[in-house]
Amino acid sequence: MNHKSLDFILLLSILFIFFSCNTQNKEEVDMDNIVMSSDDLTDILKRGKLRVITLQSAFSYYVDTKGNECGYDYDLSRNFADYLDLEYELIVADNVEDMINKLVVGEGDMIAFRVHISGKNLEYLSFPEYREFSNMVVVQRRRKERINSILDLKGDTVYTRSDSKYASRLRHINEEIGGGIINEFVPDSVSIDKMLLMVSSGEIDYCIVDEDIAKTANVKLQNLDYSLQASVKLPKSWAVRKSSDSLLTAINEWRGTLNKSLLCILDNKYIYNNSYIESFQAYIPTGSISPYDEYFKKYSDVIGWDWRLLTSLAYHESRFNPSTMSSQGAMGIMQIMPKTAAKFGLDEVTAFDPELNIEAGVRYIKRLEMIFSVIENKEERIKFVLAGYNAGPGHIFDAMALAEKYGANPHVWFNNVEKYLLLKNQEEYYNDSICKHGFFRGKHTVEYVHDVYDTYNKYCGNN
Repeated sequence: MNHKSLDFILLLSILFIFFSCNTQNKEEVDMDNIVMSSDDLTDILKRGKLRVITLQSAFSYYVDTKGNECGYDYDLSRNFADYLDLEYELIVADNVEDMINKLVVGEGDMIAFRVHISGKNLEYLSFPEYREFSNMVVVQRRRKERINSILDLKGDTVYTRSDSKYASRLRHINEEIGGGIINEFVPDSVSIDKMLLMVSSGEIDYCIVDEDIAKTANVKLQNLDYSLQASVKLPKSWAVRKSSDSLLTAINEWRGTLNKSLLCILDNKYIYNNSYIESFQAYIPTGSISPYDEYFKKYSDVIGWDWRLLTSLAYHESRFNPSTMSSQGAMGIMQIMPKTAAKFGLDEVTAFDPELNIEAGVRYIKRLEMIFSVIENKEERIKFVLAGYNAGPGHIFDAMALAEKYGANPHVWFNNVEKYLLLKNQEEYYNDSICKHGFFRGKHTVEYVHDVYDTYNKYCGNN
């Protein structure tokens, strides 16, 4: 379906800050019996390799679905290694405590992850001049009954990791207010990014994270509310050992040489188009093809489609993630645009409800079925509906008009109308008087129709 750009002004204040904020374990390490390494830049240059320590998270480091290594801190630290003309080695730690331990004992040379500049960390670590300040916040879903005060959390359950600064902060809050807030712990395998997804989907009601983590996750999970503060702001930055003065100086000098265009590229890649949260695989029960088979079966009858075809469309829209929001504003499983949602009585909260979102998507499909009713063959009409769902009906009608003009069948999609949709990026065609909607890049839409049918055939056991 057509997408319109959203304004991300709320994120401008963190455009050049490091975003890998999955701080899930305690950050101040007990250094008793730990021998501090004395390696500095001279030793690193002799070795010819920069060993960078980080954690897996949405903006520090992750491997995408295509097997590519990604991450704001990952890309930026590689740039620093290039600046020093060094080979690059990445070390992924288990948690923040492990990451700091690895640095202190010399298993790595620097941490490319924001570490709190406080407490014992100041005794053993040094920090670059650039840093960010962030406080902890209580994260909940946006709704009319949302909590507006810490005191209102009494009797409610807030989730954290068991051995984390968030659990420690919650204990202090309970001491300050006389108790009453229940602290449940998520399994060790659940990252902060996944915990935010659990809040967004309604699996849990509340969690505590750093504000910048919630803010960046809110780009994709726009039904999150993180306005309730749970702490004062604290500084964070990359880190080196206390003994690594020359390396620290090099980082500060390198940071001053960075081209703003590089930072903009990283911002676009890891803020506006970050795919990490979307990559979480939805749990699909045994014997099902989606987490929402019952809804697809229920509402497919409204349009007379095989429910597996409707499920295939939803898979390619959202990977069955009910909380996702595209950079153009499309919401939920069926990626409904705000104006379409409003027409069907949904708002910015209810549009993320799985059943209501699927119902709205089906109602929009029914409207497209009527728009393309000129195509009498039902199976062919479905292809045009799929294309219209992805691109908007206007561009599809332009391609139909072009197909008819040049002797192709305007009521057949494959090898006919799809061919002319692809040609709408050429001036000769999109400036033709029969085209009413101008320039269009049709490659994605053409691939979308093929992909939906390929997945449908797999669901039907025809692969």
